[in-house]
Amino acid sequence: MFRNRLTRRGALQALAGMAAMANTSSWAQETGKWPARPVRVVVPVASGGIIDLLARAVGEAVTPGLGQPLVVESRPGADHLIGIQNVAKSNPDGYSWLCASVPFTVNPALRKTPGYDPIGDFRPLCLIATSPNVLVVHPDVKAGSLAQFVELAKREPGKLTYGNPGNGSSNHLGMELFKSEAGIDLLGIPYKGQPPSISDLLAGRLDCMLMSVSLAKNYIQAGQLRPLAAVAPQRIAALPQVPTMKEGGYPGVDVVPWFGLLAPAQTPDAIIDKASAALQAAMQTPKLQTSIQHIGATPYASGTPAAFDKLIQAELAKWPAVLARAGIEKT
Repeated sequence: MFRNRLTRRGALQALAGMAAMANTSSWAQETGKWPARPVRVVVPVASGGIIDLLARAVGEAVTPGLGQPLVVESRPGADHLIGIQNVAKSNPDGYSWLCASVPFTVNPALRKTPGYDPIGDFRPLCLIATSPNVLVVHPDVKAGSLAQFVELAKREPGKLTYGNPGNGSSNHLGMELFKSEAGIDLLGIPYKGQPPSISDLLAGRLDCMLMSVSLAKNYIQAGQLRPLAAVAPQRIAALPQVPTMKEGGYPGVDVVPWFGLLAPAQTPDAIIDKASAALQAAMQTPKLQTSIQHIGATPYASGTPAAFDKLIQAELAKWPAVLARAGIEKT
């Protein structure tokens, strides 16, 4: 009896080992064939914003190299958390990527329980671009310069409204830093992404907001919005007439957005290497660089996984102090 039990146990262990070997072999075969179907790229905001536009531009450029299309999927809500958490929990098989921006590294400093770990749950694939924001006002706002806007806000504290396309976004943090630096009180109105907030700004239901230059440029040129200052180290080539926040006397307003692609943490090295190589090759093509510039962004000269990892580490270390300076408490 005792001997039979040992035999049965040994048989079960042998079967389990064979199953594990079969699974490992199957997984290795799947990894070798990657990508065998379209790759999903989750954009954690409403479609039509700069993250969405950049993801689609990269998708079009990298498809020939990968041999499969990148399908952009919008999952807005909860200040990017819904989209970020969706990819963090996805199967690490190389078929789910995240197109991330500033909130990816801000949320851990902004929230007690963000629901993901930027380091532990993700692997960087490629940095795409950086794109500055510009402070714009509706034409009805009686301010033709940054100094006049600050003066108006001080005369009417809490009356002027600004569009907040997501807590922890570069638009939100930049405005909160500006409020703190200038000593003014503006009322932030929350939205799920830039497009709906822009609609209200154009209609005069909002007074101002920080908007990516890619989206603001045409409205400025059409006279529908008035630019006051750019949040950038130097003047923006697309809007050279617009002074920077530093020129206006507020050098501390220095939140400049970045954009990049990541995969779930357990994605195999072979897939990460192949995906990164295809993305790096696409990023070097004049067509994609022109597309990114046309959107209003600047392609990264070095967008490798190592460069992206370095940026993530630096951003995670930076944001607690920035939030404290802006008077934003962790919730």
